[in-house]
Amino acid sequence: MLQRLEVQNLAVIREAVLELAPGLNVLTGETGAGKSLLVDALALLLGARPEGMVGPFGDSLLVTAFFQGPEPKVLSRRVGGRSTPRIDGEVVSLKELEEEAQKRLSLHAQHTALALLSPRRQREILDALLDPALLARYAEAYAHHQALLAEKEALEAALRERRAREDLLRFQLAEIQGARVQPGEDEALLEEARRLRHLEALKERAAKAQALMEEGALEALEAAFRELRSGARYDRALEALAQDLEAALEGARAVAAELSAYLEGLEGDPERLAQLEERLGLLERLKRKYGPTLEEVLAYGKRAEEELARLEGGEARLAEVERELQVAQEALLQAGEALSRAREEAARRLMAGMEGELKELGFPRPRFLVDLKPLPEPGPSGLEEVAFRFSANPHLPPAPLSAMSGGELSRLALALALLTGAEAPTVVFDEVDTGLGGETAWKVAERLARLAQTRQVLVVTHLPQIAAKAHRHLRVVKEGEEVRLEVLEGEERVRELARLLSGQYTEAALSHARLLLEAP
Repeated sequence: MLQRLEVQNLAVIREAVLELAPGLNVLTGETGAGKSLLVDALALLLGARPEGMVGPFGDSLLVTAFFQGPEPKVLSRRVGGRSTPRIDGEVVSLKELEEEAQKRLSLHAQHTALALLSPRRQREILDALLDPALLARYAEAYAHHQALLAEKEALEAALRERRAREDLLRFQLAEIQGARVQPGEDEALLEEARRLRHLEALKERAAKAQALMEEGALEALEAAFRELRSGARYDRALEALAQDLEAALEGARAVAAELSAYLEGLEGDPERLAQLEERLGLLERLKRKYGPTLEEVLAYGKRAEEELARLEGGEARLAEVERELQVAQEALLQAGEALSRAREEAARRLMAGMEGELKELGFPRPRFLVDLKPLPEPGPSGLEEVAFRFSANPHLPPAPLSAMSGGELSRLALALALLTGAEAPTVVFDEVDTGLGGETAWKVAERLARLAQTRQVLVVTHLPQIAAKAHRHLRVVKEGEEVRLEVLEGEERVRELARLLSGQYTEAALSHARLLLEAP
């Protein structure tokens, strides 16, 4: 339900606030006061173009609508400068704003009845008379059929490219498997190759170290040890130092022995170095092609092996999908035919009901047609497209709804809403009373009141019969550059109905207005 509408700088409106109630709300006021501009403001939330709507009171206009319900929402649109649609304060695309507004708001006016003209909306109105299970069954069958079609196309495309892909995968797999890669082996091989590449430097450094130890380091340590041991006879503190030095001396002797063994075993092996260089070169090429590490090279090989297995089983899966597709096609056609039969029955009921309703709404000899045109192949919503056609002249064939005037479309929409219930929670009518009076005006008023039992309805009207049925009566008043909305009650409402009746506040008009309000 629309609780509140705020408008800023919309044409002649500097600022206005519209607060609505449940049930039937009517807007009345003098011509030019800005009643229809409030409808235009709602149209902007539904994606209408804003040409010429920014007023003289700023660089941009702003429309904000507050909706109550299970999921309260605040929808707004700023136009001018940087146009900004928002939902609950978050910037969204205009399409997203339009879709959210359509869930909550239906608009029927001269320039905003485009939704009713779309084949999609006409189909949705007819489908509101159907068992939802039929629609769900068809939607499920269609989705399953489309998924199988997509898989079939993907398999066929893969099979067309399979030979080249299989050859590539086999080559890559052979290259990786043939290398017999071990995780981390490149690091160990690189360490060994580094030692062989720098053999002379290693010999030189080790020999120098050995010479230094043999040329005095060990002797100096032994002499120092003897001096400490001798001094320890006079001071026990030197005994601990002597023991530490003895341990160091033993370590030095061990290092000297290991250096000697290291030098004896440090021999060049050009053939081994060549093998290492070749192996490292192979591993580097694999890493450049399949991953920066050997672990990723192995993982790539595993993925290639799995993909190759899938490709080699492609024909079997394609044959299976084609069998499933035949079954899905039959199920889709069965669901579609059941939906079509239900639509044909609903169309007959709707056509009969619409002709009766339209006669009551000021069309003496209406012809309303629901045209079900078969599609060349099943579509997302069924086996046919739905088109409404109408003629007010029995001598002319029913034509598309685009040929109707705004007022005629509004009355048609009212009849459809009553018969199908296919409307948003808030329904807005402008021009629904165009050219009406007398008994027809009462019938339109009565039907608006009926619709307001299940929907929130907002009507811009000049008819006192409609205004008298309202649960909330608002008057739009323009004073200079200011536009305000007044909630009318009691005697103020009586005077407004009198103005609508005769343009004057005579006792007869006031008495007539009171009778309208007292009418059941």
